[in-house]
Amino acid sequence: MSKMKSLSISLSFAALAAAAPAFADVDAQELWAEWQAQIAATGQTMTTESVTETADGLVISGLTTTNVQADVTSTGSIDQVTLTENADGTVSVEMSEVYRLRTQTDAGTGPAFDVSMEMRHQGLEVTVSGTPAARQYDYSADSMIFTTEQITVDGESEGMFDLDFTISDLVAQYLFEGADVDDVSFTSTSELGGVTGTIDAAAPDGEAGNFKLSFNMGATTSSGSGTLGSMAALSQMSSGGVLPEEFDLEGQASYDRLSYEMTFEDPTTSFNMAFANEGGDLGVAFGPSGLTYDLSSENVTSTVQTSEFPLPIEVSAASAAFLLTIPMMPEPEPSDMALQLNYQELTVNDALWGMIDPGAAIPRDPATLVLDVTGQVQMLVNLMAGDPSAFQGPPGELRDVTLNELEVSVAGASLTGDGDLDFAPGQMIPQPVGAIDLQLSGANALIERLVGAGLLPAQQAAMFQGMAGMFARPGAAPDTLETTIDFLPGGGITANGVPLQ
Repeated sequence: MSKMKSLSISLSFAALAAAAPAFADVDAQELWAEWQAQIAATGQTMTTESVTETADGLVISGLTTTNVQADVTSTGSIDQVTLTENADGTVSVEMSEVYRLRTQTDAGTGPAFDVSMEMRHQGLEVTVSGTPAARQYDYSADSMIFTTEQITVDGESEGMFDLDFTISDLVAQYLFEGADVDDVSFTSTSELGGVTGTIDAAAPDGEAGNFKLSFNMGATTSSGSGTLGSMAALSQMSSGGVLPEEFDLEGQASYDRLSYEMTFEDPTTSFNMAFANEGGDLGVAFGPSGLTYDLSSENVTSTVQTSEFPLPIEVSAASAAFLLTIPMMPEPEPSDMALQLNYQELTVNDALWGMIDPGAAIPRDPATLVLDVTGQVQMLVNLMAGDPSAFQGPPGELRDVTLNELEVSVAGASLTGDGDLDFAPGQMIPQPVGAIDLQLSGANALIERLVGAGLLPAQQAAMFQGMAGMFARPGAAPDTLETTIDFLPGGGITANGVPLQ
């Protein structure tokens, strides 16, 4: 079941819940017409039980939106929405306390799921202002509470599954710009005091097993932008839709802390994981230039304990970061790509070290892992135009790769490197041409400690040192080695001038 399918319904109602300073008088009838056009533009249908005109606005009863994608139908409904025209030229939007979301799947390709959820709000205040070409929505709420009501598979209850999470102290703003509904763009900003929640699941009657997840996120700020057309195209991807070339969506968020704990138990095994950090950032961009994920966090700690391993495993890092950029469609010239990993001051718990190295022969200095790769890819197919699994052959060809930085530092030894590789067009198996320079420090000292502690046989240590002397040369500083890996035209590879292939 696709989360994106139900998300499009939720975003539709988020667009209905907003407000702002007055740019011009807002007419309730005009606003209602805009909503209907925008819902239709996102590929959904809307129905109402009644729309009643009042002295200062409209009362919309029994409002329902439906989104159908392949074998999944998502339905959002609310009992009443009241639009009230204010003296300052804005419109206030009052919504019933409960918004219901139901997602159903057909049994044609698998089990038939039926999931019902509710969202309840407290202290929701909504105002709409601006002009049809620049409509602004501002809204705030003391809390928004999401809960599951019912989950069935093939018409039968599949045990207990309770989801409950709360967004507190929410303030947000949406701005929709564009006179033509097909070209409407949006920008959004939001702040929230925190998010807390739990997921609690248990196996059906007669079976043993339970799962629980609890999470807590601190104060968060976020922003986003895109077009209604992009939202519509994305929501229809699973029904065979094609993302247009002008597709463009992006979002960013920063939070001041995050923690969660997950447990699983059944008669034969148990698993517990706890995670926490002291804040982070995340960003996603999906558009003509490609797809980018950018994640980072500070002071990360993670603990895993399982019945399959005798000791808890504790891992921490002063900082952690991940960046991935990949192109999505063909261009006349090669497109940029990037991959970055950056983990600073990685440590594991003393109990685990004691199991591996009880004599403390290995230095327990914090480890570092850094990988920074950029390059260019000539895309051959449009990944935004359908199911990637249906494409024949590779979707693109590498043109060049630059290793900007490599650093792996652990147990007193460190490997660093950089270099450039080029790839010719039309190769069935990519064959690079270029060179990678590598530097290794502290390796001999680490090997001696391992041999002294009985963790590495002396014969294997001597073999490694002999091979290092063949394929590397001494560096300028003590206990350092350097080598250049050359990738030659025709597929040859050498290390320090010694052929490897």
